Amino acid sequence: MKLSDLNIITVINILFYSGKVIIATLAISAVFIISALKSHLSGPLEITLLITSVVLSIIAGYYGSILLKNYFVSKSKYPSILNIACNVLGISKSKISSKPISLDLGQFIKDNSLSLTYYYINNPAYPILSFNKNKIRYFTQEYDWENFKWDFYTRNDGRNTIEVLEFRGFNQNNRSIKDRIEFEKIDAKDHEILILFVVHDLLFGKGLSRYY
Repeated sequence: MKLSDLNIITVINILFYSGKVIIATLAISAVFIISALKSHLSGPLEITLLITSVVLSIIAGYYGSILLKNYFVSKSKYPSILNIACNVLGISKSKISSKPISLDLGQFIKDNSLSLTYYYINNPAYPILSFNKNKIRYFTQEYDWENFKWDFYTRNDGRNTIEVLEFRGFNQNNRSIKDRIEFEKIDAKDHEILILFVVHDLLFGKGLSRYY
């Protein structure tokens, strides 16, 4: 299978966790090596080596994830979408062109096995979020992407990191609504909803995702 044939969600998840995996692997390896040499090391030297190995592991993880991202982007069928989604998620930062993106939305959805309607995780029969070209519907409210402003961020909730998208838009009754979408309440794969927000924002909205 070519890298360009990989589902964009799979690629983003690889990139999202790669830096953490590299850091953890190098740090654990360094601890084992230092532990094996413990009898030959003084206390201060051992502490210095541990601190140095952790710092070097973080640096290697950071730059390793950048190199991996650049490689995957260069091989992707949808490099612009991948680049912007990575920026939004904080997987290294790349400068994004303001040039309009040419994309066949239907083909993109098909290539990446995405859905346009999503359900409440505790009630699979209850649709909570849907995308319909220049319209987005959340619960009973429908918004036009042209007047839809949003901000994506993550917050810690105990051991879990929750992805949140705050938005403001005018609903079908021309009433200004401010609300938030917490992705963990929606039955979807990791980062799937964010990818759809990025794509629809670029095609029909204000292109806010370019500025992350």
